[in-house]
Amino acid sequence: MGKVFSNFVSPLKYLFIWGYFSLTFGLFIWVLITSFKSNREIFSNPFGLPESFNIDNYIFALFDVNMVMYLLNSLIVAVATVLLCFVLGSTVSYALSRFEFKGNTFLYLLFIIGLTIPLQSLIYPMFFKMHTLGLRDTIFGIIIVYTALNLPKTVFLLVGFMKGIPKEMEEAAIIDGCNYWNVFSKVVIPMSKPVLATVGILVFIAAWNEYIFATVLISSDVTKTLPLGLASFQSSHLSEYGLIAAGVIISIIPVLIAYILFQEQIIKGMASGAVKG
Repeated sequence: MGKVFSNFVSPLKYLFIWGYFSLTFGLFIWVLITSFKSNREIFSNPFGLPESFNIDNYIFALFDVNMVMYLLNSLIVAVATVLLCFVLGSTVSYALSRFEFKGNTFLYLLFIIGLTIPLQSLIYPMFFKMHTLGLRDTIFGIIIVYTALNLPKTVFLLVGFMKGIPKEMEEAAIIDGCNYWNVFSKVVIPMSKPVLATVGILVFIAAWNEYIFATVLISSDVTKTLPLGLASFQSSHLSEYGLIAAGVIISIIPVLIAYILFQEQIIKGMASGAVKG
């Protein structure tokens, strides 16, 4: 019975995977092709190739509607959030995974609870706190918020990985004269590169695409991140579908580049996590 069920489910699993991939990739290609079209071409032949692959939509999107500024703001926010999560998350995770101290389990439990809290419930407290501290409508303020939102996920993944690192390697380093900081920086961190790459991509994408908190905390045009800029761009050019498609493609490119650069480490991190799990 189990074998029959397995033979029935296995094709459905692959059918779902390939169907999801085809739908996602097909929509991406359609948006990419649309970004090179004029409105006349879009309405006359919405699924066909453009008459000529001109980049007028991209030039207008980048230089006439502040898209470059929005891109730069999002890049600063996303990279700073990743770096802060790396520094704070790795040090906290090393302490939680290696040292026994009073409140260790409770502290780790607090981070786990942070994964379960609905983000919508934090909007008003975050707004009030940022306003009180004078950090609302600032790049630094949004970086702090994004770091706080992504730190529980970072700690959860890093603690699980660091617990799997053999303690014998650290003990050997201590015997050779290393202190705990040297063990952390020269043994644990290099061995954690795969999971750090995975965490980095997850945090980068989360910070890059975040819209709700940015809407509440950012109001001026000079501090808008890309999701906010793209939303205002769409409302200002609602009938310019080629321009909107170009803006969407521009917002996707940095994430694709980040994944391509770190895809080997991400695959290693997922594979090692699967083996340890």
